[in-house]
Amino acid sequence: MTARLPIFIACALTFVLYLGAYMRLPLVPLFARGLGATTFEVGLINAAFMLAATLLSMPLGLMSDRLGRRRLILAGMAISGMTSLFLIVARSPMQVGAVYLFSGVGLACFSPAMMSYVGDVSPVPFLGRAYGWYTSALYLGMAAGPGLGGSVAVRGFRPAFLLSAVVIAAGILLGGPRMPAPLPAARPASPNLRADFREITRNRAVLACWIATFFSTYAWGSLFAFFPLYARDSGITIAHTGLIFTCQAAANALFRIPIGHLSDRLGKRVPFILAGNLLFALSIATVGQFTGLLPLYLVFVTVGGSMAAAFTAIGAVLSESVPTRIRGLAMGGYNTCIYGGFAVSAITLGAVISRFGFPAGFALAGGFCAAATLALAFLFPRSSRA
Repeated sequence: MTARLPIFIACALTFVLYLGAYMRLPLVPLFARGLGATTFEVGLINAAFMLAATLLSMPLGLMSDRLGRRRLILAGMAISGMTSLFLIVARSPMQVGAVYLFSGVGLACFSPAMMSYVGDVSPVPFLGRAYGWYTSALYLGMAAGPGLGGSVAVRGFRPAFLLSAVVIAAGILLGGPRMPAPLPAARPASPNLRADFREITRNRAVLACWIATFFSTYAWGSLFAFFPLYARDSGITIAHTGLIFTCQAAANALFRIPIGHLSDRLGKRVPFILAGNLLFALSIATVGQFTGLLPLYLVFVTVGGSMAAAFTAIGAVLSESVPTRIRGLAMGGYNTCIYGGFAVSAITLGAVISRFGFPAGFALAGGFCAAATLALAFLFPRSSRA
């Protein structure tokens, strides 16, 4: 088995899942608002999704080390597809929150297992490229999803949710049976969970990647949860809101592959993490200063390009810093930090925005991310900073 086939299948399944799931992204806040949700309740709905993913990513990543990646990947896709169907019948903000809680379970199944799968089937010298291709597929799905969802939602939210479910189901049926199993680990997973956790938490590179991820997604979560509301208040249509997110995700996707190749060639990934995170933070901090379409498109493209630099490098550093037998645990922690950052962002920034306005919320989110990134320069092992 060559590495190309499993990586291709991984990319295809990832694209399909995120295409379907991100069709919902610009719609759910507006759908919930139409059912009577306040701005604070919209934040809580997003927090419910992130809370489930935060609490379950590490346990389910650990489970993928023991039960195999494929089972968790397909289970996560099935749960995400059912989420879209449940949204069709939701009739209150509380029901939307409950459905989004279920959605978090699906991503907690899928994401750690798929990230670990890519690391399992990729030779170490090509990890940057492998994660470049994988995350490009992920963000192409993110790029196409909001635009497609926004276009379909012109006819109503529920047709968009139905199409989301159909897309994900097609991916399971067509791609799932074709997914090759990776080669068995040279050293199988240990029954000593405490030793595995101790090994992970003593790894400075892993801890630094987790912290960078948490504060990045804290800032990113401000856009996910609140930019659709900010755009509406600024007179921007739903279609343009979806396309703005599409441009951000497209830039994110397009830069991933060349950045992955460059980091493999240079053999140094940490500079990409630090520089990318700083530009990302500064871009988000300025979002609330603009109400025109052109400046917002340009800022979101910058957000996407800087994310590409930071997150491609983070995936490769995590994969090469741990053995296969605990890779699922490391990726589970990474996804816990992603969704934890989103959850904390949705909870805290909803209150800030309600009191001080959208510009203050975006500026606070970007400022926290920038401060944390500067501190991280001293946590990464010295050999990896050059």
